[in-house]
Amino acid sequence: MTEELVLIQRLLAAIVVGYLFGSIPLAHLVARRHGIDIFATGSTRAGTANVFWNISRWKGILVFAGDAAKGYLAIEFARLLGVPDSALILAGGAAVAGHWKSIFTRFKGGDGMVTLLGVTVALTPMLSPIGIAIGIGAVLLTRRSPFRSSLGIIACYSVLLVLSQSLGYFSSERILVMELSVLALLVIFHNVLIHRRHAPILASRKQNARMGDEIDEFIDLELDDDLPDLETDITEEGRA
Repeated sequence: MTEELVLIQRLLAAIVVGYLFGSIPLAHLVARRHGIDIFATGSTRAGTANVFWNISRWKGILVFAGDAAKGYLAIEFARLLGVPDSALILAGGAAVAGHWKSIFTRFKGGDGMVTLLGVTVALTPMLSPIGIAIGIGAVLLTRRSPFRSSLGIIACYSVLLVLSQSLGYFSSERILVMELSVLALLVIFHNVLIHRRHAPILASRKQNARMGDEIDEFIDLELDDDLPDLETDITEEGRA
């Protein structure tokens, strides 16, 4: 068996296992334990933010750690198989794709950003903390924007690109960072597509909720208007 064929087999195994790692639907499983359908709640995405804001803060943190671990483990498993560093990104991309389209939830999932961070930490352990810190800062500064996560990703990988292209300590990770940046662009593009697809649904939900509140308010006002008449009738019956 030639070395090329062995390498192809290892790559295919790394991609398949990476996809299966990414497909583990942690957010869906956590939500189901609470009797909630994550795909019909909040942003309708199976991810950290939806669990954090609509189910439980602590469970959201656990989902964050788990989703990041999926990307990290995909890279480490590929390394164990002997996949070259320049091709490890394929296993990471497969993990992100698994998070997007999980085989365990009828190919529904989340945006893959946290899984991407796990891939980044595994590939660039010395450089990634700097970029991730900058990315988190960007998210906090733009927290009112619907695209705050995408802006955080852009900030993170822009910093990684600048640092890796310099002639200093991180220049050895240049190729890996360039590969990660391409994957990050795909994640951002996917996130924008999801947002555009789900925006009308979320807008309709908000409108229905607003109409429900208006109906409840109208009923309360009608009941308040009827109260004086009821009190008068009760008083007259008492006198009779």
